[in-house]
Formats: sequence, structure tokens, C-alpha cells
Amino acid sequence: MLALAPLAMGALSARADDVSISGFGTLGYAVSNRPYIYQRFIDDKGTFDRDSVLAVQADAPIAPRWSATAQLKLAPDTADDNRWLPKLAWGFLSWRPDDDWLLRVGKLRVPLYLNAENMDVGVSFDYARLPVEMYSLSPTSDFTGLALARSWDAGKGELSLEGYWGKARTHWRQYVREGVPGFIDPGVSYTALDVVASGLVLTYRGENANAYRFGLHRASAKLASGDIWIDQPGLVRPPIAPWASFYWMLPGAGLGESRNQEFLIATFGADVEIAHGLRGAAEYAIRKEGDMERGQSSRGGYASLRKQVGRWTPYAYYAELRSEGWLRRLYQTVDSYRVPSSVPLSGAINASQGVVADGLEIFDQSSWAVGTSYSLTPTSKLKAEWMRTRVGTTSTFVDAPAGSSVRNQNIDVLSLSYSFMF
Repeated sequence: MLALAPLAMGALSARADDVSISGFGTLGYAVSNRPYIYQRFIDDKGTFDRDSVLAVQADAPIAPRWSATAQLKLAPDTADDNRWLPKLAWGFLSWRPDDDWLLRVGKLRVPLYLNAENMDVGVSFDYARLPVEMYSLSPTSDFTGLALARSWDAGKGELSLEGYWGKARTHWRQYVREGVPGFIDPGVSYTALDVVASGLVLTYRGENANAYRFGLHRASAKLASGDIWIDQPGLVRPPIAPWASFYWMLPGAGLGESRNQEFLIATFGADVEIAHGLRGAAEYAIRKEGDMERGQSSRGGYASLRKQVGRWTPYAYYAELRSEGWLRRLYQTVDSYRVPSSVPLSGAINASQGVVADGLEIFDQSSWAVGTSYSLTPTSKLKAEWMRTRVGTTSTFVDAPAGSSVRNQNIDVLSLSYSFMF
């Protein structure tokens, strides 16, 4: 990309009249009925950080059958909960050797979901936000690499098959309710990950904007620091108290270790017209880790109905994301595990059990949402939504307060937003 950049910039300068500038944005407010944080930002104080975004995009032809696209996006930083950061979201060259083939090289979006390409463009969908139970499954939403697609006419629609491969630097958000004094601090921390992703996606788009998508994806993540992963927590016996045991997840404790964390993801999705103005949509995913066993091994998705009535489009959806049952049970075992006070350093050991449990990153939640969008113009929408999330065992989307659990709690979220594009 660096080598091609001067050529692309020269071509863009020579053909400035052909450059197409577009943009989009959302000003979104969300508030919950709980004092603890949900989905990085939402609590009872309210926030504009969860759903707000602003972006501008340039598209330009640079030669016959060649074009360039660049998108600059301003949004909350993916590696810091307290700042916004502009970044190049997309930046790629496209080549169409003929009408049926498309090759793209550069920074691209992972085609994981039905709304993958437009997931930041709030005016392109009616929900206040796309269901987090589905739209959080990938370790990264963007990658730098290449994608090759082949299209066929299929009746009154188009069938396409796309394969992609690329790399990304992303950040893993970790939250610890209570640390271990002198060893581990409580709160939020971020760890840099290097991800290699690839996949194959089959998509059909037909009449009435009906769409179907099936994908198989593989990702491998390693710690950018070069450190190793622990496969899963295990019972260890300290030399100072060999009669006692406790759960641990640090290297050198005789537990399984790995350089890479492997993911396999299968996705299914459909968005279809049921009757005049009434549409149904559903997406489902199965996510499985390789040798490691954490809460990422899970199943999730959603189903929705929406009905256009003039400028209004009311909707309702149900969504859920659950880690495998035995992992949820392991979380409960580790979180409640304690050694007797007679064991040396029992206070620190018992505090560490909560840290180990948090490190499992378990998902066990479901959400109901009802809302509506109102089209002010063809390129702008107002939205309002009420959502109730039910947490079961625990949920990594929730920053549980110290000394307590969010088990079997409801979180109500009210969302209001204005989205536009130009």
C-alpha cells in the first residue's frame, strides 16, 4: 500500500473532478438504570460515546477498471475508554478485470455479518444499534490484506462468493472487578493483539432487497508482546502450602500454553420481506476456540421484525450470546473457590480467584428491544429504543462492581440518536 500510495495520489490529483466525497455520522445518547458500565460506556449517568461516530469517504477512478477508496472515521478509541481517535477505517484499491470479478487490496472490512460493510452507517438500518450479541463476535472488524469476489446472475438476483485474507493489530479489553493488592490492579486494561484472519463468504441478494449470507471464518490471535496464552485455568499447589490448591492462569504453573489463540466462526444470516412493508431478519453464529478453552467458545445471534409505516419503522428483536455450558459452570466454580484462612497468603490467593474467573471472559446474556426509526429525509433518521438485557451467570460486556456480581440482573437501556449521510 505504501508503494502504491504515490501512484494513487497522483492519479487522484490528475482526475480531481471524478473524486466522489461522501460521509455519515450518528449522534447517539444512551442511558441505563444501573450504576455499573455496560458495553464499555453505558451507565445511569448517560453517554454519547457508545453510538456516536463521524466519517468521511473519498472514492475515485484512477484508471480503466481501477478505483481507490479511503475512509477516515472519528469514534471512541478501540484501545482507550476515555478518548476519541481519528483513524483510517478503509483504504484500498479495487480492480475489476471484468464485470464478474472484483479484487481489492488494502484496509478492508471483514465480511462477517449481513451489515458488515455498513455497520457504522446508522442511517442504513433502523435499530438504534446493531445487536451486540451478534456484532461483537469477531476479534477485529477490519483487516489489511486482500479480498477476491466472483459474482453470478442468479434468477432475479445476484450470487457472489468472496474469499479474503489479511492481518490486523487490535486490542483486547480486559476488566477485573477486584485486583490482588501489590500484584494486579482492578479496572480496565488493554492488551495489543496481532490477528491473522481469513474466510469464505457466500451472499445472495435478490428482489425487494432480500439478502442471505453464509460464511466460514478463521482467525489466529497472538499477543503483540510475544507473551504466551494459558489454555485454561487449572488447579496448582504452592510450595509454601502443598496441602492447598487454587486456580491459576499464569505461565510456569504447569498449565497448557500456546502462542496463538485460534478461532473458527460460522455465520448465517437473512433479511427478507415477509409482507408489504414487513421485514424479518435473523443472524446466527457459532464461535469455537481451538486448543484454548475460554468464553469465546459460544453461540449467539438475533431475530427481528420491522414494519415500515410511512416515515416510521417500528421494530422489535430478541438476541442472545452464551458461552458453552461447561465454561459457564467453570466460571462459577472458580469465582466461588476459596482456600482456608490457615493457608499462607490466603487473602491474596482468594482475591486472585475472582481475577482468574474474570479472565475466562464468559458471555451469558439475552436482550429484548423495541424501538422505532423516523426518516426525516431519505438521508437522515431519528431513532428511539428501549432494551432490556438479562444477565445470567455473568457477561464480559458488563463491568461488574467490586465485591458483587451482576448474576441474574436486568439492565434497561434507553437510546436516542440522530443519523445522517451525505
